[in-house]
Amino acid sequence: MEVEGLTGADRRDLTIQLQQLAGLPSLSSISLLDSSSPTSFIGFIGSRLTALHLDKSYRQVEEGTQNLAPAWRATLRHAARCTALQSLGIPCVTSKELGAVAPALQQLRRLHLNGPHSVAAGGDAMVERLLGLPHLTSQRWDDASWHSFQRSHASSPCRWRELSFKFVSLHQLARLSLHSLTSPVSWEAVVVDEDITVAEAQAAVDNSLRRCPAGGAWTRQDQAMWPSLQFPPPAGSTTFTRGAGEGDTPAALLRALRPLLAAPGLDSLAVQHLAWDAELVRVLGEVLPDTCTSLCLSGGSLALPACVQLAKSLPWLELITLSAVNVRPQSAIVYLSIVAAAFADLPEADDGDLAIEELHVHSPLCPEGEDRGAWKAEWRRVQEVVEELDMGLWLTLEFDDEEPAAA
Repeated sequence: MEVEGLTGADRRDLTIQLQQLAGLPSLSSISLLDSSSPTSFIGFIGSRLTALHLDKSYRQVEEGTQNLAPAWRATLRHAARCTALQSLGIPCVTSKELGAVAPALQQLRRLHLNGPHSVAAGGDAMVERLLGLPHLTSQRWDDASWHSFQRSHASSPCRWRELSFKFVSLHQLARLSLHSLTSPVSWEAVVVDEDITVAEAQAAVDNSLRRCPAGGAWTRQDQAMWPSLQFPPPAGSTTFTRGAGEGDTPAALLRALRPLLAAPGLDSLAVQHLAWDAELVRVLGEVLPDTCTSLCLSGGSLALPACVQLAKSLPWLELITLSAVNVRPQSAIVYLSIVAAAFADLPEADDGDLAIEELHVHSPLCPEGEDRGAWKAEWRRVQEVVEELDMGLWLTLEFDDEEPAAA
């Protein structure tokens, strides 16, 4: 049963409604989808619940602190009474919170940690607690990237068979226990740690693709979210320049991640916060599989030589999106002109050799000191030029404060 948006005179009235629902003799599974639904009624049916899902909105902290709110602490106590659970979805993000519901975990087979991504926590104690659960075989972590590991768990005894992530860092892929999985470890977004080294990137590849018997795969459960490779920019900057060492450049890291990008399921990719030049685009062309037909460059910058190199290095792309990227409007004209010329040089039967159909520019960054209105007008003129050239390609523009427009 799913419960969302109950209405009543007060919270006591809502609790009574839920207690009445709890009286249904066949009720063994419940999902509470927003925090307006009280959780105290769980105590009435805890011993017979086999599945419980709590939405991430239930995890609340006291304003201005990291202390858990009383309502969330009470919810953990109620959930701990569900000692027959085989499936649990809960926004726990620390080992201490998992410890609070420990009685409910002993029969658990499936666990979905759907906690908020902004809460950092020591990951070692959490992993050790999960490794110790006797029946747990299937897990989904919405955001593991904030959990730091001080030591490797890659060789720890493990019963896990399935493990998937929405966000996972290279740091975790290198240090998690994956050797017992019988289905590919999967992820939607891979975060490149700020202090990453090429050696650790290679360790993440080895552990997730070579040591893991079933290998790894890209997945896309949320169709609104692009599979992504996220490079975090250092404080005060908009682009990632390098990892922990002098040789740990974006190009070197991309080369180290080539097997990860070649894992099954990658048909589109967003790469965030890099300063793209022609050399880096060439490296991207080397490591990106031709199954990936849509590319989004998000944040960072893109110079004219890199725009030109895109046409040469990645000829199979059908859609290129530039999102919040610093790129001059004239660069778009030159880029599309080069692609159109390449199309014209191909025999008609080989038109598919160059596949680009659309260049989508979303919220282009206006250079500091320039008038935003004039900047937008310049992009509109670019659209008109592209339309007049009749390239057979689309340039679409989207500004944050406007509806999308196409040329």
